[in-house]
Amino acid sequence: MSGARMQEKHMTSADGRQLILGRAFLDQTVRVSGLQDGQPCCRSDSLTARHVNGEAWRLSIVTFARRSNQHSAVYPLAAAGYRGFVRMIAAVGGWTCAEPTPHAAECMPSLVPRVASNGVTGDLDGLSYRALPVQLWWPRRGCRRGLRNGRQAAGSSGSIEWFEQRAVWAFLYGNCFICTIGERAVERVLYRLLTSRATTNHHIRPVCNTPHPWKASCPPGLPPDRRLWPGSYPPTSPPTPTPLRNPLLPHRRRPAQAMRMLSSSLASRASTIATLIASLCLLRGATAFNFAPIASPDLDLKNLGRVALAGDFDSISLYQFEGQNENAASPSAGSLLTRFPNGVFTSLQETDGEIRAMCPFISNGTLQGIVFGGNFTSVGGVAAQGIALLNVDNAKITALPGLNGSVNALMCDKDTSRVYVGGSFTGGGAQNAIVWITDWTNMPFSGFNGPVTSIAKASNGNVIFGGTFDGLGNTTTPKEKDVQVIPVSSANISAVATTTTAGFTDPRNIICKTGSQDGPGNTWLLQDNAPGFWQANFGFGFQPSKLRLYNTVQSDRGTKEWRFTALPDGGIMNFTYTNTAGETAYCDSRCPLPQNNNTFQDFHFVNTVGMNSFRIDISAWYGKGAGLSGIELFENDIYSFAVNDFNEPLCDGVSSTGASSSSTGPWSVSPSGQSNAQYLTATLPGPNITADSAEVVFKPDIKQSGNYTVTIFTPGCTIDGNTCATRGRVNVTGNMAASTRSGVQPFQSVQLFQTNMFDKYDQIYYGYVDASNDAFRPTITLTPVAGQTGPLTVVAQRVRFELNSPTTGGINGLFEYEANKQVVSSDFSTSAIDVAGAGLSPSQAPVTSLIVDGDTLYVGGNFTGDGFSNIFSVSGGNATSLPGKGLDSEVLTLYQNASTLYVGGNFTNTEDGKSIGLKGVAAYSTTTKAWQPLGGGVNGVVMYLVPVPLNFTGENAAEECLYVSGTFDSVFGFGNDKTFSADNSAIWVPSRQNWLHNLNLTTISISGVLMAQSEIPGSAPIFSGSVSSQAFGASGAIQLTSGKSMGLGQYPISVQPQSSSVSLRKRAINGQQTISGVVTGLIYTENNLNITLLAGHFAATGSDGANITNLLFVNGSNSDSVTGMGDGIDSDSVFLSLAAYGTTLFAGGVISGKVDNNDIEGLVLYDLNNATYANTQPAGLQGSDAAVTAIAPKPDSKDVYIGGNFLSAGALSCPSVCIWSTERSQWVSPGDGLSGNVSSMTWISNNNLLIAGNLTVNGNTTTLVTFNAQKHEFTEFSGASTVPGAVTAFCPANNDGSQFWVAGTASNDTAFLEKFDGEKWVPAATGLGAGTDIRGLQVLSLSKDHDKTDLLENDQILLVLGQVNVTGFGNASAVLFNGTAFTPFILSNTGTNSPGSLSQAFVENPQNFFSTKTLEPRLTVLEKHLALGFVVLIGLAIALAITFLVVVLGILAERLRKKQQGYVPANQQMFDKSSNLNRVPPEHLFGTLHGNGNGRGPL
Repeated sequence: MSGARMQEKHMTSADGRQLILGRAFLDQTVRVSGLQDGQPCCRSDSLTARHVNGEAWRLSIVTFARRSNQHSAVYPLAAAGYRGFVRMIAAVGGWTCAEPTPHAAECMPSLVPRVASNGVTGDLDGLSYRALPVQLWWPRRGCRRGLRNGRQAAGSSGSIEWFEQRAVWAFLYGNCFICTIGERAVERVLYRLLTSRATTNHHIRPVCNTPHPWKASCPPGLPPDRRLWPGSYPPTSPPTPTPLRNPLLPHRRRPAQAMRMLSSSLASRASTIATLIASLCLLRGATAFNFAPIASPDLDLKNLGRVALAGDFDSISLYQFEGQNENAASPSAGSLLTRFPNGVFTSLQETDGEIRAMCPFISNGTLQGIVFGGNFTSVGGVAAQGIALLNVDNAKITALPGLNGSVNALMCDKDTSRVYVGGSFTGGGAQNAIVWITDWTNMPFSGFNGPVTSIAKASNGNVIFGGTFDGLGNTTTPKEKDVQVIPVSSANISAVATTTTAGFTDPRNIICKTGSQDGPGNTWLLQDNAPGFWQANFGFGFQPSKLRLYNTVQSDRGTKEWRFTALPDGGIMNFTYTNTAGETAYCDSRCPLPQNNNTFQDFHFVNTVGMNSFRIDISAWYGKGAGLSGIELFENDIYSFAVNDFNEPLCDGVSSTGASSSSTGPWSVSPSGQSNAQYLTATLPGPNITADSAEVVFKPDIKQSGNYTVTIFTPGCTIDGNTCATRGRVNVTGNMAASTRSGVQPFQSVQLFQTNMFDKYDQIYYGYVDASNDAFRPTITLTPVAGQTGPLTVVAQRVRFELNSPTTGGINGLFEYEANKQVVSSDFSTSAIDVAGAGLSPSQAPVTSLIVDGDTLYVGGNFTGDGFSNIFSVSGGNATSLPGKGLDSEVLTLYQNASTLYVGGNFTNTEDGKSIGLKGVAAYSTTTKAWQPLGGGVNGVVMYLVPVPLNFTGENAAEECLYVSGTFDSVFGFGNDKTFSADNSAIWVPSRQNWLHNLNLTTISISGVLMAQSEIPGSAPIFSGSVSSQAFGASGAIQLTSGKSMGLGQYPISVQPQSSSVSLRKRAINGQQTISGVVTGLIYTENNLNITLLAGHFAATGSDGANITNLLFVNGSNSDSVTGMGDGIDSDSVFLSLAAYGTTLFAGGVISGKVDNNDIEGLVLYDLNNATYANTQPAGLQGSDAAVTAIAPKPDSKDVYIGGNFLSAGALSCPSVCIWSTERSQWVSPGDGLSGNVSSMTWISNNNLLIAGNLTVNGNTTTLVTFNAQKHEFTEFSGASTVPGAVTAFCPANNDGSQFWVAGTASNDTAFLEKFDGEKWVPAATGLGAGTDIRGLQVLSLSKDHDKTDLLENDQILLVLGQVNVTGFGNASAVLFNGTAFTPFILSNTGTNSPGSLSQAFVENPQNFFSTKTLEPRLTVLEKHLALGFVVLIGLAIALAITFLVVVLGILAERLRKKQQGYVPANQQMFDKSSNLNRVPPEHLFGTLHGNGNGRGPL
């Protein structure tokens, strides 16, 4: 390979072959070649080395294959150690070797490496191969992610790839992947692999050579044998690869769960969350998609002690895989989601809409891909209308064209190789339901007349559809079978703020339109730019179910927002509607109407509320003003009124017949009074009253035949002038079915007394009723009973028809389809599921979710039935209520895990009100038949329940949790757990019966919405939604660890960032911005204390349950107990800087309060030893927006320098920088000449302080100032005028402070990063995008050198903190700069689903940043001896040391002799040579960075 050194040794084998042995150094890779057809050949990747006669020989894991004209097969095996390698070559090739053999050159085939610029290439027995130095590998399908410095080898004879690093070994056999750590583990895996294959593949059997490559004896059962194949080679036929179950994985009930278990391999909370090599290995087979790992940054942090990062974040990750990012979840788009090996969610493909359903499409036993559907029109740039197919091998998207609309439900039936699709669409000759096989295939019934929202497969193989429909696609069943139009025209109409424009002033213009009419006489307009209302007062009561509005487009005007007020009670009604994206939405006080809409918009009432008037209040408009061009109101009840004006009109084509009534006799209209509606009254004088004296015929509009209950209403006699004395009896007759209908029981006449004092209703019929048509209409006739004497008062008000169960066309929200039949029966009564749906109310009852559990079907939605509401089950041919008569409001989603059925929706209790805590989400046990709350529930609507496997133990054993999302902002407390805020999502942990937020568990962080999930056979599941995710849920502060791998560790705190209106300029703050989260920190280990301090603007809870605000202590000397400062500092304070002097903590910021009657402003002192406020507090800092942003104790002094934005300290004038004398406990002015905002201060010598910020010195504006403490003089730093903007971040670049880095924002709002090299300013390389906000800098050491540059030493790297926009990548919270390029390092997000930020790094031993690194021999596995030159140098050094020691001993002996003889040394010192050479110790230089001192401060 290019750049490697190699030597070759030529020799001749026993059979006369010319052999070449390669002596390779470091990364040289060799390949075996030159075998004849039919002979075994091998490919090898160099892995380890052994010493043979003083030479380092590279050895290999070997892949053996054979080549013939008929067959091609691949046999992967392994060997380790030189002798093991030789034995394996000999065994396969049939050569014999004497043992022991140091070289065994005669046993090895020719090694002929070929070096090319793009890797190693060559021919293997006629087969070309290529090997590249890559950082990832993927064996066959479904495995991915290698380790750095690995090797990939690919040949045309098979897809066998290998990698290795350090002690990690990987094996591939067929489709089986195994990963182990250490040689002995390799041995055990090989043994299991070979023994498990012995029974299925007779061409391979176990082998053990003695002495064993790894230990003295073979594992039990392995016979010693040199041959890997019995008999002759090659075999007569190639073996058939048989996938093996990974022997390292525990057995799970479902294969998909076995893979899912590993998809979130996360370390335990006990210490760190490290990216362990073992964890990565165990995740290899967990996902079907490939992700390139990112090389470790090789940071060397061991000399720094504990290292921590502070910032504003709630979740955080190391950047470990290509594709990780800080992107926030988009509320307007969705994604196909999978997971990295560290468990973090990532987007495979993005869409322009929602993905609502997905499932694995298996045809003839082969996975074709994942079918997914929603309301999107494109996926990853591929045009796809509502449905597409994902290839799990390469993430390629294939559109399934032919549908127009959106898809809501999918059901993949692997038994029939079909995908059932439901939604709101047309296509393929069907509407709302269709089947995909290899193309769109229509079902016999051509779909449904309404949208489908759920599909399930019953235990008998039938397919069950749920939705909002009441007829099949190929029938003429009315779309709204029992929805009647309320006669708005009969109401008294009024309006306020009506326009004066002619033709648009009458509010009655918009009643009962027959289409999208608009213009004069058809439109009502409001005044320009004015709110108003439209009101209707009726003479009867009603319970509306739907409101239909037409918006005006007159002169580009229109209504934008409105609300519906029910009268007379004044309640604002809640609605559901379908928005312009085809989604179900909710509104109440601000309901929208689309602009320029030429059709109507329907709004369904959420609650059934009685009223006799209503008002539409318009609050926002398009153009110059609001208006409407049409209004219609509907109800579910079927009524016929005696007052014909109250009956259903023929409006907008909704009803072809309408309801009506006719009357004969002396009838007059009576006021409603306390009754529900106005009614007819007839006064018959007598004396001989007949049935013909008065008559009212009620003619309802019955849209569907079926069984009905008919009820007649009679107003009370006390409300119409007290006619009780003259009331009598009436006779009621009816005609319920056409004469051609046989088998229908005729209506039996009923006599009723009307002497009731108050309103009453009587059931007059129960049975079959024919639907209305041109030939027949059901009627009810009311007449007085003949023979009564007068005067007689007869009243007639209304008749109601209530549907019990339809008998023809009778489906309602549910339909059971027998997929094996080509004809659908019109007799739906044979299906218990169809009958159950037909009994639901209202018509087109919305069924939202279906779950099949054995022979039981669970149905959820928004309906009522016989003794249940919103949820029920169907089993044994019967519809059965769940306990508590169901739930008190709509069910939107169902999910089942074992015997637990999870339910989400808009409910708060069971229908009978006896199950508290079921707020939005609940669990139902299918075994105990009981409801259980999920904690205290949520304060809103739960729309999605998605299973997510999470790992809490670090033992590669994930457990299934429930991701709950919808529209809610808090989760109610229960037991000892308090209510907590939630951004529309929360995670329920079934095994702990608690919310993840309440548990002390370490796992990944997810925020956003998950909508659907699908299993991938043999791999981890795939998801849909819009989420942001990081590897670690932690807030405000995190520990950074390094060793074999980089990792993150959590502090035992729970920080809730608070929003602050404080406007400041701090290193982390650019311009006028608000501050939240942890801003700064300090690790204090002096005086036998071990305390970590975190400060900023946040809320937390102490170990004793006390509330903590803005500054907390983690006491490592007391079991990491968490405490606060106690009362005294106002909760709206913001801490920006910390430093310690002795045991006194100096904490500064925008703080205020009162401590021991001392007013606190800007700075407070705290005694760390006694855990209390210091006895003496500084006088407050004064000035507009006074703030302390930097604290720097002076080396070898008792003075602490305070910097920030202030004018005076108490009465002492000292703008921007002031000195607190700890000896005198008073403020001291450093001198005059400085003003402005200080961002950081650092002592670069005992008497020279470097100050950064937006400053003015001696009248000149600058960014950097030096202060001479001896002269008390401020001076502009030489060359500071070339810095392009205010400095907000600073750090030294070397150990004496003569070089340093600065960062900030230039005047053109772009970020800058520059280094002062001691003479001039050198800008960093380009690579920072717009919006970059650098908040902290620090030079760190590396364990492996990079190429040296002018900006950084080859063993150094620059850590850049803040919100950094890396060109070509996007935002990162921390990046690493190697002198030429920026590399993302740490990513974070906040709890509000936005990118997070880091502001500061602080360490335990800051004095060691530039200390000499511990010299350690860097011996790789390839070379563990010193070269001859080094040996000579070491010998020379030892000789010199011995010579020096002899000389010193001679001098001492001579001095002793002279002293014994009385000699006295003369005084030769003329003056103190070092009086002016007082250099600052390193701990003081780095202990005061950014205003913090005592050798333990932040960077």
